[in-house]
Amino acid sequence: MLNIERFLEKYYSPDEPIILACSTWPDSMYLLYEILKTPYKDNLVACYFNHKLRDEADNEEKWLENLWEKMWFKVEVWYAYIKDIQKLYPSKSLEELAREKRYAFLNAILNIYESKYIITAHHLDDKIETFFHNLLRWTKLTWLINMTENSWSILRPLLNLEKSEILKYLDENKLEYYIDETNKDNTITRNKLRNTIIPEFYEINSAFKKNLEKTMNYFEELKKFLDEEIEKFIWENNYFEIEKFNNLSSLLQKEIIRYIYFKTNWNSTIWLSENNILEVLKFINWPAWKSIKEIWKMKLNKEKKKIYFK
Repeated sequence: MLNIERFLEKYYSPDEPIILACSTWPDSMYLLYEILKTPYKDNLVACYFNHKLRDEADNEEKWLENLWEKMWFKVEVWYAYIKDIQKLYPSKSLEELAREKRYAFLNAILNIYESKYIITAHHLDDKIETFFHNLLRWTKLTWLINMTENSWSILRPLLNLEKSEILKYLDENKLEYYIDETNKDNTITRNKLRNTIIPEFYEINSAFKKNLEKTMNYFEELKKFLDEEIEKFIWENNYFEIEKFNNLSSLLQKEIIRYIYFKTNWNSTIWLSENNILEVLKFINWPAWKSIKEIWKMKLNKEKKKIYFK
């Protein structure tokens, strides 16, 4: 199982606040209980965000607040009526808005406590579900990797653990947690993957989760290699020469566009589509001597034989 103390030693100073995204469900509660067993227990700040989408959420919030009185850790709670907010942003899904508001809350707590990281309880099953979810759509290498232990301000110490291992530990040790009943709703794509499709792979090969984990780790190494090659090409400049760009492989050209977009859009490629990449490739070789191409926060300036970006 997880050696959480060694993990915390790797990223935290002895007196640094530990900001934990806590849903009260098995994964985050397992992480909370494990942290409370370490010398870092007095640093723990469990953060609960109530989306006001489920009646049970109010009970979960109260239960967590009662738990801290028994076990002596800090709790921060906030809420937002996501359905009402969605009326203002009809183009966004409930899931997308919920995630935005939740992370806005977590980042605010991060700043208040002057800590460096938010710890989340994503585990191997989450990573696999996200892999298949992204695979169903056009996706990029980044999305096939999808989760790493240290992603800027996000730490994920449970990525090597399967959900079954977490549940077994909690139940054997009679540790309390809540269950999200909405996870049983198979009209939601991610739930259908979790409840009906992924178990079919398990029946074919009971080791498939660990095998897929190795594949995703391989993709991560591949992306690291590509990023190193891209950095060699760009160096410290904020431009590249069109002729040299055209001499690169098609894969590396597309990955350079992905890399620039990532760096100029808050370290995310979430809105970068295949059509966007093709548009940029066409823009780079458009005969005009001077022109501008913008995709979200990525701004490309073409001047004679160079592409400048910022």
